[in-house]
Amino acid sequence: MNFYLKMAWRNSMRNKRRTFLASLAVGLGLAALIFTDGLTIGMLDGIIDTATGTFMGQAQIHRKGFRDAMDPDLVVEDGPALLGRMASEPLVRAFAPRTVSFAMIASPSNSGSVMLYGLDPEAERGVSRLDRMVKEGDFLAGDGYAIVIGAALADTLEVGLGDKVVITAASAGGGDLAQGMFRVGGIMKSGSRAMDSNLAFVRIDRARELFNLGENFHELAVAFRDVKNAEDASLPFWKEYGGADNQAEGWPELVPELAAARGMSAFGILITAVILSGIVALGVTNTLFMSLYERMFEFGVLRAVGTRPLRMALIIVGEAAVLAVISAAAGVFIGWLSSHLTAVHGLDYSGIDYAGVTILEPLRPRFRALQFWLYPSALFIFTLIVSLYPAVYAARMNPVEAMRKSL
Repeated sequence: MNFYLKMAWRNSMRNKRRTFLASLAVGLGLAALIFTDGLTIGMLDGIIDTATGTFMGQAQIHRKGFRDAMDPDLVVEDGPALLGRMASEPLVRAFAPRTVSFAMIASPSNSGSVMLYGLDPEAERGVSRLDRMVKEGDFLAGDGYAIVIGAALADTLEVGLGDKVVITAASAGGGDLAQGMFRVGGIMKSGSRAMDSNLAFVRIDRARELFNLGENFHELAVAFRDVKNAEDASLPFWKEYGGADNQAEGWPELVPELAAARGMSAFGILITAVILSGIVALGVTNTLFMSLYERMFEFGVLRAVGTRPLRMALIIVGEAAVLAVISAAAGVFIGWLSSHLTAVHGLDYSGIDYAGVTILEPLRPRFRALQFWLYPSALFIFTLIVSLYPAVYAARMNPVEAMRKSL
């Protein structure tokens, strides 16, 4: 075997320029696959982190039917007891109860509709990054009459810090209208037009009092110790906390568009792999046949002196192996370098909506071991398979015709 490898290396180096160009072409295809895979993973992980970490949480618990009807009477069943159970749940890192209600918000200058959330500021810091998005004022600090609104909503209402606004919404237990006056205590800039225009936040105790909820709440946002738990539908967690009239859902159910996008990303990688396969097939076959025709007389002599067809084929396969190793090394290096350089600064698509989520952070490729052992290994094996065509051609070569063609 060493003999064939040495011969393959020597034959490949006879025309260094051709070997280099062929290896570079195949290597660029592999690099494109590595970069695409890394960028896709980084993009989806970043968007998932934005969707779950900004405000939504990795999972949520509601009363069945609440997300469709937004009925203020549909509070989480046995909410206070559920909070006690959640505190001792080993899978959960943090959780935060919330009240949720459609509401009208009015200022002396204008009015608009909002989704009003009642939050526990301390608990909320464990599941969301809302407090970091407040650019003016504080995140629900001071008395219970502070309200945090988005910058776009503040512009619509023409209000600033300290200005008063009136909230009007239907209360639980009959749907009577409830009104409360709040003072703008914080203005938020999240980078998402939807959040900055349509959301408002008050303290949960004040919201409960205003909407006659007692100790109840409409939503429980959950952050797991391991974010992958949110995607594991087989966990007993979902049945334990989603039984009876409650419904526990992870982010794939809360944002199905994002879960579908993850599935589509695998299809995109497959398309890139198919393109790479075409590049490998054409590049390797062309290179090996060019090398074969240049040395037709040499191969004819080998056949004439009794070299067996299998050994003739092994010479060609050995050259393909050398070409595959060089191509894989070049592809891994270029793929790693391009991904690393892109990860330094990222690709800034901030403000663009993708799969129902607004991108807030630059996209950065992320590495995984699969990119650097499976893809190069698949390239090596596929190159050897493609080389069988010219190898069989060389093995079945007629020595007389071969030497005659070379003259």
